[in-house]
Parts: sequence; C-alpha cells; structure tokens
Amino acid sequence: MYILPLILFSIIAILIVIVPYFRSRTDEGLSAPDVGVYKAQLSELKSELDRGLIKEDEAKRSRIEIERRILKAADQQLVQVEQEKPSNLIAIMMLALMLSSTVIYAMLGTPSMPDYPKQSAEEMMAGSEQAQEYQKTNDLKTELLTQLAKYLPDARGLAYLSRLEMNLGNFQAASAALYQAHKLAPDNFEIQVMYAESLIVTAGERVTPAALVILNKAAVLEPDHAAPKYYLALADFQAGDVEIAHQEWVMINNELEASNPLKPLVGYWIGQAEKELGMASNLPQMRAPAITSEQAETIQSMGADERQEFIFQMVQQLAEKQQQNPSNIEGWLRLSQAYKTLGQNDEAIKAMQSAVENAPDDQKAVLQKEVEKLTNLR
Repeated sequence: MYILPLILFSIIAILIVIVPYFRSRTDEGLSAPDVGVYKAQLSELKSELDRGLIKEDEAKRSRIEIERRILKAADQQLVQVEQEKPSNLIAIMMLALMLSSTVIYAMLGTPSMPDYPKQSAEEMMAGSEQAQEYQKTNDLKTELLTQLAKYLPDARGLAYLSRLEMNLGNFQAASAALYQAHKLAPDNFEIQVMYAESLIVTAGERVTPAALVILNKAAVLEPDHAAPKYYLALADFQAGDVEIAHQEWVMINNELEASNPLKPLVGYWIGQAEKELGMASNLPQMRAPAITSEQAETIQSMGADERQEFIFQMVQQLAEKQQQNPSNIEGWLRLSQAYKTLGQNDEAIKAMQSAVENAPDDQKAVLQKEVEKLTNLR
C-alpha cells in the first residue's frame, strides 16, 4: 500500500527540483544611478546658500561630495549578469540520486512499520516513575519561584532553587541561582562550595578560574574542610601537577572518616593519580590478611585492650613470616600498613625499607616514594 504514495511523492520532489532548474531566465542588469538627482541637489544647495541658510564652508563640503558622486555615476555602465545555463549532466545526477534513495529506502527501510505518535509517547512517559518524579520536582520549582517573587531575595531559597534546577538537568540555571545566592551570603561556606561545584559541573567537570576564586574563598572560611581541598587538588591534577594533587588527596583521605561520602571519590582520584605517576601498575596487589570466622568472633567479643593485643600478636606473626620469606613484597606492604594502623610509624618505615631492599629493580623507585611519604608523616 505504501508503494504508490512513495512513487507519487518522489515524482513531486523531482519536479520541485528539476522544473525551476530548467526554467528560462532573463539576464539581470544593474543600471547606473540617476545623475539628474545629484544635479537637483546641487541646485538646491546653491539656493540655500543664496538665502543664507547654510555657510559657505558647509556648502563647499556638500558640493564636493555631490560632484564626487556625479563622477562616479557617470563612469558606471550597465552591468549584465549572466546566469548559469542548465546542465543536463547535473540534472541527470540529481534525478539518479533521488530515485536511488527511494529504491534504497524501499529495500532496506521499514515503511510498513506503524508510526509512533508523539501523543502515545507522552502518555507512556506520564505513567513512569521517572516522569512523576520529574513533574514533582518541576512543581516544587514553580512553587518556589512564586515564593521568591513575593519576598526579598533569600540566599537559602536560591540555593534550594539551584538544587531543583540541578535535578532537572538545568545546570546553567542552577549556576545562575547560586551566583545570586553567593552574592547575598558571601560568608556562608556551604553556599560558596555549592556555587563552585555548579561552575565545575557546568564546565564539564573542569575547575575553572572562576571556580578557583570561590574555592579559595571557601578554604579561608573553613580551612579544615575537605571539600575545597579536594577540588583545589583536582585543579592541580588538571593543570598537570599530578604529584602535588596525589599528595593532597592522600592527606585528605587519611583525615576522612569511612562514612564520609567524599571518601570514595577521593580514593578514585588517588588511583587515577597513581596511574599517571606509574605507581599503581608497579606496586603489587596488597590483599588483607585472611581471618577465619572463629577469629572474627573472638575479636568481636574482646575488649578494646584485648583486641589491640590480639592485633599486635597477628602483626608479630606476619613480621616473623617476612623474616623467613623476605622476597614476598606484598607481605612487606601489608606489614607496613599494619604497623601504620597501630600507630607505629617507625616500624612501618622499616617494613617499607625492607620492601625496597628485596623488590625487583622496576619496583624500587615506586616503593622508595612510599618510604618518603611515611617519613613525611612523622
């Protein structure tokens, strides 16, 4: 059933293209300007000068300009614009292209498939959970905009508006709202960080110069907070200062609690920096010591002092095993980490130095950097 309409519309499309192409056209020309108009302007200029309406110097400048235009107009000739003659070859190529596209669609396309009206798509989306959540967020945004229009601008209201805009995917609008908020509350740390984050998101996760200004301001407001430090380290990483960024992220990671939502993100960038520095690929995989279910139950039932003593004994056993098998580099890394957990930094350094001494040549440089890091933590 679709073949006849397809042929009909193809013929119409061909006629729309071919007929105007072969239609006879007359040459167009450009006539020279009418010199009589300029002569009339000279007469009018002389009349105004005689009546004293204009001064002699003004009349002189106007007369020179009019005479210049008269000379230019006299030199102009009728310019004939020749039109390109229709080419049979071009016409045949256009015809072949249109016919071949029709044949290809008939062979490879799916003209027999039913259409999918926009209304049906909207009805399907309307019933989905995602669409309902989107509509709910949009309604909250409309209500908030109404409230903000009634009263004086409020920094927290604008910050909430930016979160709604962010959830709706309107990153530019979110940044605009936070710009107003950070102007109204220049000493509010949370709003400053939110504004910097919105600038970074809008720039495709790049820490822009504008974001750096806000982050440095936030860092002054709360020097110990991890968020500005994290983003400033990200700026160093993006600027090519990978080692500086890595050191900063490691320090941030050591200060963060395990439940802090920023910790996984910091851990990810530590891994990225280690790859850039060639550390991650050269260091052996460090697995946690195996603990049986009985040992786990015993540890949980112990008091704090007993648990500390039990862990210390396990560390001592690991140290004895390493003395028997010093070529096990993974074991030295685990031992160093265990000493560090116990707060015995000097022992952690010694274990890492043993790793350097027994490691293959391609791992020594990386492990030596770990020794230097532990030394700096003293």
